[in-house]
Amino acid sequence: MNLTRVSALFKKSVKYFFLFVVGYYLLVYIVIPGSSNIIQSVLTRKQPPVLTYGLLDQLSFVEKPVGTTKPEYLLNTKTGKVPTGLPSQMHIYEFKPFQYSYLAGKNAISDAEILGFTEKDLVSDLKGSIYVWKNSPIQSTLSIEIESRQLTLTTDLAGKGLAFTPGSINAKNAISIGQNILTSIGRFDKTYEEGYQTTRLGSFQGSKLYESSDLYETQVVLVNYYRKIDDYQILGPDPEKGLLRLYARKPMNIQNKTPLNNPFIEASYWEIVPTSKSSYPIIPVKEAWNAVKSGKGVITNVTPKGANPFDTYVAADMERILIDNIYLAYYETPKYQKYLQPIYVFSGTYTKIGDPGGYVIIYFPAVSGQYIKQGNSAPTPASK
Repeated sequence: MNLTRVSALFKKSVKYFFLFVVGYYLLVYIVIPGSSNIIQSVLTRKQPPVLTYGLLDQLSFVEKPVGTTKPEYLLNTKTGKVPTGLPSQMHIYEFKPFQYSYLAGKNAISDAEILGFTEKDLVSDLKGSIYVWKNSPIQSTLSIEIESRQLTLTTDLAGKGLAFTPGSINAKNAISIGQNILTSIGRFDKTYEEGYQTTRLGSFQGSKLYESSDLYETQVVLVNYYRKIDDYQILGPDPEKGLLRLYARKPMNIQNKTPLNNPFIEASYWEIVPTSKSSYPIIPVKEAWNAVKSGKGVITNVTPKGANPFDTYVAADMERILIDNIYLAYYETPKYQKYLQPIYVFSGTYTKIGDPGGYVIIYFPAVSGQYIKQGNSAPTPASK
């Protein structure tokens, strides 16, 4: 084969390679997204929304306090664009309202007994709307709201590290132990069984809990439980905190119930009526992103790099926010809301000169504004 023919074959190969590359990018970035949008548009026309509930209540978000600097928002996704193929409408579900029962108080007392609190620990009036128990020797406090069934158990763990055996628990066991506890007090349902969990290992250093990466040092595990519906996450006011969350540990003595077996629990639970679904239009993701980058989103979680998950939140200052993921989820709060509604979630990182930065998550309502009641929608400031 002479040089002339080799040169001709090489030029021909380059030409076909160039055409392949151009065709590939046209297909991936223009043809497929365009076809997806056309198909979605057709499907939307064939499936009109079912506006069963009329105008929906505005969502109440909890905004994390941040520094005084107004951050710049930048899109940092893999494609450099907002995601495509998202639905144009989503289901709306009802929450089952509280129906008063004379058994509510008895159920609260039963829950307290399961968690290691006795009748002598009760310090509140049984005629009130909140029952409170205190175990003074262990320094544990349990409160249960009768109407909402919101349950909070806290324990002063300072100086109690010796009561927790290192290496006695791992993430898998912790999830199972926690699920058993929550099921026994009637706060775990199918949506949680189909959901997911996050875990953080903890060990005592002095009188304080810190995150641990060593299983042989692990004494407790912080478990957050999240539920799903229609294969979408259901998130609370702080997306890094499940509405069911607890410290799991290996029980000291199953026969001898004590609050130290469950030193920390936060449980907010409202039952979703899965057969109640309606469907409402949601705003395009581009519209949501434009609102967020203009500062109209609500910052619901800020986690500085290296932050201790067992510690309280400290406000962080941010100069730039780089959004690397945008997705749809559902939103619920500890306070009763009539309907489970979708939101856009924007997650990414934040930076600041002279600071290691960290991670940030922003919420924005997804349901089109014309289907939302107008009124005060100011977010609730976070306490921690």
